Amino acid sequence: MNSNNKQGINHESIPKITVRSRDVDDNDGAKKDQINTHIFAIYPSPPSYEKGFTMAAEAFKAPMSTEIEEVSIYHVRTNRERNIILGTLSMIAFLLPFCDTVYLPALNAIADSLKTSDTFVIISVSIYLLMSGLFSLIWGSISDRFGRKYTMIVALTIFVLASIVCIFAPNITVFIVFRALEGGAVSSTLVIGQALITDIYPEEKRGSVTGFFFLPFNIGPVIGPLIGGPLSNTFGWRSTFVFLAICSFVVLVAMLLFVPETHQHFVQDRFHKDNPSKRIVNAVHNKKPRFEKPWKSLTYLNDLTIIPYIAVSASTFATLYTSLSLSSTYLHENPYNYSETIIGVLFVPCGVAMLTASLLGGWISDKASKYFGHEKCPEGRLVPGLILSTCTPIGLMIYGWTFHYKTHLSGPLIGQILLSFGQAILEPAVSAYLTIKKPEEAAAVCAVNTFANFCAAGAILTGAVPLENAIGTGPFFCLMCSINVITIGFASILVAKSIKRRKHTVEPHNCMNQNQIIVT
Repeated sequence: MNSNNKQGINHESIPKITVRSRDVDDNDGAKKDQINTHIFAIYPSPPSYEKGFTMAAEAFKAPMSTEIEEVSIYHVRTNRERNIILGTLSMIAFLLPFCDTVYLPALNAIADSLKTSDTFVIISVSIYLLMSGLFSLIWGSISDRFGRKYTMIVALTIFVLASIVCIFAPNITVFIVFRALEGGAVSSTLVIGQALITDIYPEEKRGSVTGFFFLPFNIGPVIGPLIGGPLSNTFGWRSTFVFLAICSFVVLVAMLLFVPETHQHFVQDRFHKDNPSKRIVNAVHNKKPRFEKPWKSLTYLNDLTIIPYIAVSASTFATLYTSLSLSSTYLHENPYNYSETIIGVLFVPCGVAMLTASLLGGWISDKASKYFGHEKCPEGRLVPGLILSTCTPIGLMIYGWTFHYKTHLSGPLIGQILLSFGQAILEPAVSAYLTIKKPEEAAAVCAVNTFANFCAAGAILTGAVPLENAIGTGPFFCLMCSINVITIGFASILVAKSIKRRKHTVEPHNCMNQNQIIVT
């Protein structure tokens, strides 16, 4: 008989504390089924039996359960809720490129109506792109501080009002000013949309999700002329802005109804208030967000783990938009002489290529990330996109020289399909990579990428017409081709070195599970 029995202690009457050990998976916060239960009796020491019994009684009176359930930040919403948010975001992101290209078939009609030259109308396109780039920095900082939803609502409201003014623009000056305001406002859709994806999806799923998000964005440049051409041809160029105002109002209502606030800090605070027995884990934004100066995010352009891939994205994007913007001018001239409606239809093959590439690019990005190890080598997800992005410089060469010699229409179409495919297939991988590298400043780093893309497109398009007139269409597109070759080549070398370096890195064993002790 043990010492406690010698004291005549009744084991059944002694209070006990139950300690349960529960395994938690760090990746998604899901608890395993097995719960280990240990019961400890409180035995008093012989000299102080009365004191020990009092302590045990007090422990027995304490609250019987302090169990806290842990929930992943990515599991606070159901798959259905996330799909609704993603679908709404994709529809909203469609506005940015659609707004830029919907009036491209009507450039000549706008010049005639506002009594100005084609050069000033082309400038309205480049100003739109430049302002989209500049304002993206502002929207990124605002949404990181004040939340995604309300920032997007303010931006979309500005866009609706600017579109209404463009309908009644009496001259080219008013038209350019409010087109610039449209560009600045609508850039929020791309920046905040990518940040929203970072808020609600874990990094191993971001490539394919981003590919789906970019799907409407990538077909927007094609659907724009396809709708804008017949509208302009039938009702005049101002009808395209009536259509824009209606579309933007619809997506504003959709944003209000279907997209909640997703900023992880605000979600975490609200969740803890509504669910005191639960705790969110693996949230990136644990501290109260601060407003950072918009230009501070430009410091990412000094980061050698980021700038090469932003440069590739910017060069492919800028050359694609330049070719799309100039194509309507080429197709209006001899020997083609196509109407606005036909020009709109001719953008369809390009749209099909971008649609296919966007879905494929996101999928193979996630596959590559899994193959190379997304934690060990995040650059690995860029490999397939960089290889296939070589279609862009090839397409530029075909596109430029076939227009230079005014060949059969099939030549420029093949070139346009290739360069569109090359740009769209890399885009999801770059976006996912950037948010993985800088998860706490997802909106800011996406804003820098948008800034680089649209400013590069605006700058090239501004100088495109005079430079092309000086050196010719073929040499001009050769110049753009060389820019793409340089950026793609440099980024590919860095990715290859990163993969090689990390293959030889021996990492310590990481235990995926940790024990959580819960006292009840």
